[in-house]
Amino acid sequence: MAQATKLIIPCDRAERLQYIRRMFPSAIGSFLGDEWRGGRHEALKRLNSMDAVAYNRNRNFLNGAVTKLSPFFRHGCLTLKEASDGAQERFGEHAEKFVFELAWRDYWRHVWYDLGDGIFSDIEDPKVALGDKLMPDFIRQGITGLPCMDGFIRDLTQYGYVHNHARMWFAAYVVHWLKVDWREAADWFEHHLLDGDKASNHLSWQWVASLFSSKPYYFNKENLARYTGEKYCANCKITCPFDDSYEALNDKLFANLTPAPAKKHKVSIPLKVAMSTHQAVAIFVHDEMLSAAHPLMHKPMPKIFVFDDLLHGRWPLKRIQFVADCLSELQDVEVWMGDTPSVLKERGVGQVITQQTPNRQLRALLEPFNTTWQPEVKFTTAEISEKRLKRFSRYWEKVGPDLLGEHYRQP
Repeated sequence: MAQATKLIIPCDRAERLQYIRRMFPSAIGSFLGDEWRGGRHEALKRLNSMDAVAYNRNRNFLNGAVTKLSPFFRHGCLTLKEASDGAQERFGEHAEKFVFELAWRDYWRHVWYDLGDGIFSDIEDPKVALGDKLMPDFIRQGITGLPCMDGFIRDLTQYGYVHNHARMWFAAYVVHWLKVDWREAADWFEHHLLDGDKASNHLSWQWVASLFSSKPYYFNKENLARYTGEKYCANCKITCPFDDSYEALNDKLFANLTPAPAKKHKVSIPLKVAMSTHQAVAIFVHDEMLSAAHPLMHKPMPKIFVFDDLLHGRWPLKRIQFVADCLSELQDVEVWMGDTPSVLKERGVGQVITQQTPNRQLRALLEPFNTTWQPEVKFTTAEISEKRLKRFSRYWEKVGPDLLGEHYRQP
């Protein structure tokens, strides 16, 4: 067990980046420029500069007016409710599409709370035949030979951000064309994302695969060319595997194949740790609540964040950098490296208060510390039953009127 180390996060960003590189020598990859500075200040700046009208018009295009707020939602720099309320206040009915997309993130999170580690296994039987191949090295290396897919992989590994439409195309290519086991691919993809959210990522891969949807998602060249402005297709020299009608692709990808039963995926949960006998009470700041505006940040007691190998050990440098940016705005939070129970015991902590999370690994780490789980800020006041979590359409039927009021339109 590695000895716990207290970190001093520099306020100056250039100094902070060098410090992070020194303290995390095994983290792979490179740093990001100022365009991906983490923290609430940057989140609010992006929210206030969004154009909901342009978002409605072209968000599905790779060069469209997307907000790129997802890493800030993932780390709690900004809540979905803040974003929804702010957009509706500024844009009225024109904010409907933006709120609708926020609802998908809330929906995935509700499903994670409901199913727990079940989101890492097939939720339903597949509607088409899926493969179980290991992910090939040419995917990890970004040398598929397809300019579009190589471009998406480059965006992922270099910047940690991929447009949502490109995520769907890439997942469909890996799952349906290459017949790779979705679980390994989803794990790898989430590992590189700045907004690496297990619910949004893994459940989206299941949606593409037809394990949490009524049919598989796939695409053709015409669709990709349209929404990329032929960025990749114009100079592509290979025979395109996507260049066909949807009917023909359906036959090529799925004909004469029998769907296999759903597969389960074992998730590693920490071993039980003995209940702490210490007395001190502290706020445990985890990586989903990194905002100076969080209610727990105002409580007059010690606040502790831990870079724990179990939670963050495989993260590339850019993800650690983003979190460090967020932490630099939280002036009275102690930042540590080590395993969480050891850090808390070293600090004499016997009880922690923290924000609720569906992350079972984190919950298991904090179980010995008489944890008080404070609720998250609710996105909606609507009561969501387990039945409504079976499909997003059922969820939205309940949630949409509550979020949008007079601007709600029936799907």
